Amino acid sequence: MCLIFCLVITAVSWSQDLFIALGGEITTSPGGVLYAGNDVTIDSGGSLTTISNEDASGSFIVNGNSTGQIVYKRYVTSSGDPAVDADWHLVSAPVMNQSIPDFVNDTGNEVFHNSVSNNYGVSYYNNTNSINKRWTYHNTAPTLENQEILTKFTKGQGYSMIRSSNGYYTFTGEVANSDVGVQIPFNKSGTHFWSCIGNPFPSFLPANESANATENVLKDNINKLDPNFASFYVWNGVDYDPIRNSDPAFQLSPGQSFMVRAKSLSEPQFVFKKNLQNHNGGTTTFYRSSSSEPTIVVHLTNGAVNKTTKIEFLDIATMGLDPGYDAGAYKDGASSFYLHTHLVSDSQGVDFTIQTLPTSALDRPVAIPLSINAAIKERLTFSVVANNISDGVAVYLEDALNNTFTNLRDTPLEIITTSPLQGIGRFYIHTSSSPLNVENKQVDHILNVYKTANRTLKILGLNAQGNASLKIYNINGREVLTKSFVAQRIKEISLPGSLSTGVYVVRVVSEDGDFLHKKIRIE
Repeated sequence: MCLIFCLVITAVSWSQDLFIALGGEITTSPGGVLYAGNDVTIDSGGSLTTISNEDASGSFIVNGNSTGQIVYKRYVTSSGDPAVDADWHLVSAPVMNQSIPDFVNDTGNEVFHNSVSNNYGVSYYNNTNSINKRWTYHNTAPTLENQEILTKFTKGQGYSMIRSSNGYYTFTGEVANSDVGVQIPFNKSGTHFWSCIGNPFPSFLPANESANATENVLKDNINKLDPNFASFYVWNGVDYDPIRNSDPAFQLSPGQSFMVRAKSLSEPQFVFKKNLQNHNGGTTTFYRSSSSEPTIVVHLTNGAVNKTTKIEFLDIATMGLDPGYDAGAYKDGASSFYLHTHLVSDSQGVDFTIQTLPTSALDRPVAIPLSINAAIKERLTFSVVANNISDGVAVYLEDALNNTFTNLRDTPLEIITTSPLQGIGRFYIHTSSSPLNVENKQVDHILNVYKTANRTLKILGLNAQGNASLKIYNINGREVLTKSFVAQRIKEISLPGSLSTGVYVVRVVSEDGDFLHKKIRIE
């Protein structure tokens, strides 16, 4: 056994038990690591502190068991203005049993306090609250739906927090000695399956395959996540960035939390494994780096706000859903202005922040639907940034309403909307090394049908000419509905209320030879 009295370290590994006696102190500097190969005991009068700063985070890793309390000082930035999104951080406690009232009353933590609402800058995500009121604030006298008297930080749960200025959050508590499970979603009711969770250890965890191909947090839990949203959504100060398997190596730093969407209300716990702890000695922040894969980032601005959506090309990707690589858009309520994509193949009506496609699609003018929400008479500008893509490959924006193709790598496109834009149907992205125009027939709009509501079908990809028909068959093969219509690039068809709950087969046929069979379920 080794007894410690006073030590400041950057990188130390102990192969024996470690005992920090009364009056003893160990401090691990930012970027440093203390690794204990066996058990650690911290006397009630001893001190073990690990520190982060604006550039790096310290780590404390115990192979055996840890007894007693440690201190972790998590550095965050803030201008002190809660109206500025960038000042809020998603944080998880790297210790257990930290009292929230004690935490907010610690003047060194400078937790922002709104004297009008009495809200403190510590909130958790309650998925059963109403839209735009799910962040629930610590409040000593709650009167509103999103106010509670919070007692202590829950291990593995994430919190949205803000300080009054740059500085440290000081967490004091025990170290988790085993795997940490956290419920997703937190409350087993409702239809909103998002939760905020985070790293419960005072050390790093590999988040994705690039960080640890053998085992990582996403791989361990991906089957518990909605396949359309099988990513970690990290707050970047403006929006939520998905962390996926194809992203550069990402380590969850101590105190790092993020959003996830569960597959259902009955999912088992999301688990952070103790044996995945490691130390990342490089520069660490709460954000992520860019990808080195061929990518197209589409920009849409209305003069005041700029929205983006990303298309990435991977050899292993498909035209359909690739869980852990495609990332659906995080949403909490309606947005009056947005830009996303839909899957090229077998779209289920989900908006995607990032869509992956096979590398071969770079020179195949497949139509990638853009999903846009914008008001009437808005001046919109489309542009693209292409990374790691040959100069000979053009990125075309197709306007199906005006029958135009614009190479956005040459010049942005500006339009003024004559009617509101709501979802997909008008604009598509294509990549090609040969010219595209209305007359050539290289453009491939993949036919698809999906439910936009339980009794509404949306048909996509038909050429806007000639006639088409929709037929629906029950599971026994009996035709229960037939409807003829004029083919359009996008067509919505209402279903009769007489259709009972069950699985049906939808058949779409057009004069041009377009043909589709697909199963749907009517609730």
